[in-house]
Order: sequence, then C-alpha cells, then structure tokens
Amino acid sequence: MKLLICVALVAAVVTAQTLTDEQKAKWKKWREECREETGVSSEGINQLRTNHFDNVDDKIKAQSLCFGRKSGLINESGDVLADQIKIKLKRVAVDDDEVDRIIKKCVVKKDTPEETAFQTFKCLREEKPKFSPV
Repeated sequence: MKLLICVALVAAVVTAQTLTDEQKAKWKKWREECREETGVSSEGINQLRTNHFDNVDDKIKAQSLCFGRKSGLINESGDVLADQIKIKLKRVAVDDDEVDRIIKKCVVKKDTPEETAFQTFKCLREEKPKFSPV
C-alpha cells in the first residue's frame, strides 16, 4: 500500500511540473509575439530558455518584460504582480514559507521595468528551475 501511495505522489508531482500542450502553445505564441516586438535574436531566446544569464542585452530584458506582461505576471506599468507569481510558484514549491521566501528575494523593483522583469525571472528560475509563468 505504501508503495502505491509513493508511486501516486511521484506521478502527481511529475504531472504538476510538466507543461500541458495548451500551456506550451501559449508559451510559444507569447514568445514569438514578444520576439517580433523586441527584435531579440534566437540566441537571446535560447539564453533565457536554458537559464544562461551572462552577457544579457537590452533586447533580452525587453523580451522578459513583454513575456511577463503577456503571462499576467507584470502589469502594463511594469510592476511585478507578486500575488500572481505566488499562484504559479505554489505549483512547484514545497510550502507557503518557501513561496514567501522566494517572493521576498526575487520580487525587487529595479531602475527600469525591463531590468525588474529580467532580474525577477532570473531569480525565480535560479530558486525554482521548474517555475513556469504559464
């Protein structure tokens, strides 16, 4: 019986951390719309996708802001919506204390909305690699 419960829990966790086809389609749509808007290169997109945050240019930061807006995690004024991030973090976090710790660490206003968006997503991905804005 214990084995069955463990298998069910592992399956639930794996399922919860995997994007659905609908989520993947949204992600791709938003990525392409933002790419057209920002002019970010394919290499820049791959940097974000693979969590390589060195030598980041302004287009990559603009891409982060655009994607954050489309995903509903950043408003039109460029402010990060911590409550919305909490909802998505809870999908991959251990408990509410971990969510609150990550929010406190990652949601920090910077000099520009682009920098804020980029640094927020960078921090979220470093803290929780399975975090998804979709």
